[in-house]
Amino acid sequence: MSAIEEQSEKVKYARVYHLWAMGVGAVISGDFFGWQACLAGGFAGACIALGTVTVLYVLLSFCIAELASHNPGAGGPYTFATELLGKPLGFLTGLAESLNVIVTTAVIAVGISAYMVDITGTDSKWEPLWWFAFFFFFTVLNILGVKLSFNFELLFTVISLLVLIVFYGAAVPKFDFNKYVLGECSGNETQCPKRWLWNDGFDGIAEGLSFSLWFYLGIEELPMVTEETIDASRTMPIGMLASICTLVVISFLTLLFSSAVEPGAHMIWQDTSPLLTGYKTVFENGSALDYFTWILLVGLIASFHSFLFCTGRLLYAISRDGLFPSPLALISKWLKTPFVALAAGSLASFSITVILYYAIDDGDKLGSVMINLALLGALVSYVLQCVSYIVLKVKRLNPDTYHSPFHIPGAVVCILLCVLVYACIIKEGVQSDVYIYSVIAAALYYAIGMIYFFVRRFLEKEDVVKQDSGRPTLTKYVADANL
Repeated sequence: MSAIEEQSEKVKYARVYHLWAMGVGAVISGDFFGWQACLAGGFAGACIALGTVTVLYVLLSFCIAELASHNPGAGGPYTFATELLGKPLGFLTGLAESLNVIVTTAVIAVGISAYMVDITGTDSKWEPLWWFAFFFFFTVLNILGVKLSFNFELLFTVISLLVLIVFYGAAVPKFDFNKYVLGECSGNETQCPKRWLWNDGFDGIAEGLSFSLWFYLGIEELPMVTEETIDASRTMPIGMLASICTLVVISFLTLLFSSAVEPGAHMIWQDTSPLLTGYKTVFENGSALDYFTWILLVGLIASFHSFLFCTGRLLYAISRDGLFPSPLALISKWLKTPFVALAAGSLASFSITVILYYAIDDGDKLGSVMINLALLGALVSYVLQCVSYIVLKVKRLNPDTYHSPFHIPGAVVCILLCVLVYACIIKEGVQSDVYIYSVIAAALYYAIGMIYFFVRRFLEKEDVVKQDSGRPTLTKYVADANL
């Protein structure tokens, strides 16, 4: 075992409640913003879309829970696929998951800056400064130690859930499904919200399907913290399943209560900060609103922090296997954290945010384009994880640990649902002058990444041939130069 691997195994801190907080915290910002675009097909269309992706994520979570109990490694999806599918597909999974976590972190940063602009009244041109401030602070926080990171996430996840629960409770007296979804008003009302039960048939559902994944996107990152988890083979499945159960409940409650209070489902569909709008409705611009407006940031910060944490673990794991530059596998001698991988992941996410911000030049569409780009990474990863699970079951490599009750049929259904969602994203992408950027960027990213992988493998084989023949190798030149 290398010195790096020994160091990475010394920090065992996370228990089931930490894992639950990390799993829920990674996703919970999806109940604050981003999901509202799933109302493109109307409220009923959104329910169909959400029901579909709920089945997808429940099945995926059970598969991941069994995979994690079999192989608790820091790379999560990348580690599963590398062991069970081989290095090429393992690296493709790592590429897909890297795209997912890095771009999703960027999406959340955009959401945070939008809230900060709304709360502080500053000009939107200062948004890049908000991004830099949050990236810098939370990168440093993650570098400072595992214990601090887990306890911070636990605190912020609990607060975020309380924020949602307060909204649900306060929305009950103002709940009016007939008025705000069905558009039915009493005779003395002069203005009535637009009816928004159905919209644009299947095309509306297809448009909103990808955005309903935002209610769950991130739960799959949980296995990346297994090397910091106590008794990971036992506790990881419990933490994963507790997380998905929590997320299923709050996703449907968020959709229902946000749609059936003022200003109504149609207006929420077009809103960029639906939970903030909901709070303005239920508290009617009272003194409590000012207090809760700031607290709303907690949910975004919980997800932002969790994704930064997982990004560092993923890049570290891929680098440790020699597929990414070796400095990314460095561990701090005192803090026992992958500080280079954390800093590199943060820098990559910040750079993507800035580039797309100035390339798209439309704040309303920026978040949607980035969400689609993240999903084009996530869905590839999901399919490969399910294939890994099927291989695991066929080879019967996991006889004594946790077993998914859905077995191979559950994984197959999950793959089919992933293909359906992916097809919907491609369909929307080729029909939109803006969303097509997501499709093109993802295609180029995968092509360049796999070319890099095969060129690297070719060069490694050349080094082996030279070594066997006694000729100087690239590795020797580097070692002689003390690089």
